[in-house]
Amino acid sequence: MTVATTLNSYLNNKACRYDMVEHPYSTTTAEAGTSSSIPLKKVAKAVVLHDQNRYLVAAIPAMNMLVLPEVERLIGCHAELATEPELKRLFGDCDVGAIPAVGQAYGLKVIWDDALKDEDDIYLEAGDHRHLLHLKKSQFMRLMKNNPHGEISCAPEELYDMSHLRMM
Repeated sequence: MTVATTLNSYLNNKACRYDMVEHPYSTTTAEAGTSSSIPLKKVAKAVVLHDQNRYLVAAIPAMNMLVLPEVERLIGCHAELATEPELKRLFGDCDVGAIPAVGQAYGLKVIWDDALKDEDDIYLEAGDHRHLLHLKKSQFMRLMKNNPHGEISCAPEELYDMSHLRMM
């Protein structure tokens, strides 16, 4: 597999051009970025959440941790991590652990971290464990323009300052 069929179809329908970066097999988005020599602040990882009524994808830099209370503040309700069986059902054409940060391709709401808007290039999982998809900032911003965003993640070393918050 290269690009997941659903993701490829969505990007083609949006006339969104992208490049592919092949890398050695990886089990995490951060590992994929590292093995591709891409700074992790440019690699968007997907954290899939659910509340009582819906699923959503939080797109954050691969080196960061999700600040769940901030996500909950922005979406206005409690959220929890989706389970592996839920991920398999939601992203049927993707390998678990290689979920694209463009959740709207799968009919899901997306919330994204403001840190991603500072990068000229954004890389994200393509749906398998051997490829990253490369978008220019303008393309990524066009895909994210109608989605809520904010400072929803932090670097792991910042966790001690936020120990009273729940992290993911």
